[in-house]
Amino acid sequence: MQAEVLLKGGTIVTQERRQPRAGALAVVGGRVVATAQDADGLDELAGPSTRIVDTHGAAVVPGFVDAHVHFGHWAIAQQQVDLDAAASLEDGLALLRHAAESMPKNAWVQGRGWDRNRWGRLPSRSELDGAVDGRAAALSSHDGHSLWLSTAALAAAGVTRNTPDPPGGVIQRDESGEPTGVLLENAQDLVRAHIPEPTESDLVGALRDGLRRAARLGITGIHNLEDARTRRAFAALEAAGELSLRVYHGVSRGELAEARERGLATGSGTEWLRTGPVKLFADGALGSRTAWLLEPYVGHAEDGYRGVATLSPPELEDAMRLAADADLDVAVHAIGDAAVRGVLDAFCRTRESYPSLRQRLLRVEHAQLVHPDDVPRFAALGAIASMQPIHAVADWRVADRYWGDRARNGYAWRSLLAADATLAFGTDAPVESIAPLHNLYAAVARREAATGEPRGGWYPEQCLDLESAVRAYTYGSAAAERALGRRGRLAAGMDADFVVLSPDPFGQPPEALCEARVALTMVGGRFTHAEDV
Repeated sequence: MQAEVLLKGGTIVTQERRQPRAGALAVVGGRVVATAQDADGLDELAGPSTRIVDTHGAAVVPGFVDAHVHFGHWAIAQQQVDLDAAASLEDGLALLRHAAESMPKNAWVQGRGWDRNRWGRLPSRSELDGAVDGRAAALSSHDGHSLWLSTAALAAAGVTRNTPDPPGGVIQRDESGEPTGVLLENAQDLVRAHIPEPTESDLVGALRDGLRRAARLGITGIHNLEDARTRRAFAALEAAGELSLRVYHGVSRGELAEARERGLATGSGTEWLRTGPVKLFADGALGSRTAWLLEPYVGHAEDGYRGVATLSPPELEDAMRLAADADLDVAVHAIGDAAVRGVLDAFCRTRESYPSLRQRLLRVEHAQLVHPDDVPRFAALGAIASMQPIHAVADWRVADRYWGDRARNGYAWRSLLAADATLAFGTDAPVESIAPLHNLYAAVARREAATGEPRGGWYPEQCLDLESAVRAYTYGSAAAERALGRRGRLAAGMDADFVVLSPDPFGQPPEALCEARVALTMVGGRFTHAEDV
């Protein structure tokens, strides 16, 4: 047997218990065929056509699989107004004014990234009207749980002072009862159907560019939690031979019935595009103060405000039964401790009354605040804690402000891991940076890379070592998509999906992750990104 690719000269992090480190790795036919302890241990597999890659002391790890991403939204967002860079409302309005100047009068101004916490307050439609010169405008918040709309956009959707708040949603109103231009949670659905979507061609083009960016960052797979439209765009890229990472694509709640009719069971599909879980929402988000809590938010003892439960327990249980009927796993967005507990409770109750649900995997997406009593329940139920470490670095100030002492239970990766829960790491892009190295730094340091704040890390007892963090990004993601027999480790028979990190960040301070780069990315035996190593 002759190797197509022979990797040597660095440290291969195999994530195999018997041989956690290797010095050489051989690839044939898109699979790893052998590893060896010594760098020269596989030289007999080298032939005239073998590509020998000397990594010069770099680290080789299984490919990063983003277990929670909105890849289509992220790709499109690269072409829209980016308000993440706006430190203040005034800065945001200046960006919008500049963007609108080059747009036709009848075009919608779209973008994302504004943050009421960064800006100090909620923006208004009157401020937006002036910036976009009366155009229709729709701007998603940083966390994706609020929409900031201009007067023209509200009018296009028919949202007025007489429009009632929908279940699980809030229309922000001024003292006279008029909509201010901000819609929270399910209220966003009042407008979404009226916002122009990119064409199929535009979406495919954005994804194509996004795939190139992802390869440079070391991403070899994604769990994409979007609707069927993005799935069709990925299918078009696959048909054209252009799909360069593995896509595990979710099903929205509204597509449950169609998924059952079409036989889109979890795991069905091809090697490159498979059906994932149904995505449900149990609550909102911390940034929008709509995460559902067991106790009131700080400052709300009198009115008892605890956030927004976007699905009632009966609705959640009914959706879980429908998922079981369609042979779909279940992924539920739950950020607040009440939402997390509600999801675990609903899964327990429904499994008792509906035994077929026992065959389905539960994923709790985000699990940002978990009551200590609920931590051991993840392992007991076999539930995956699908989490995004970079959220902790972005949200720690807001968590301290609105959760108070409860924040010590926030983003509790080490506690969950110690209780034998399976962690699967992602980024929630475009909410946060899609770069795996940024996410890993957040997991091991729990502080901002740019400022070093908070000093010593935010509740540093929850920091992970780099080995555990990488394992959650690779092995944990494979577990979350039922792919442990193919991915998440570097051993004979596994898919040749791996990343070369240079210089080797293992055994170094967390800041080494800020200096490291992705030198090589391989998916299925094919290099999708390659620098000189």
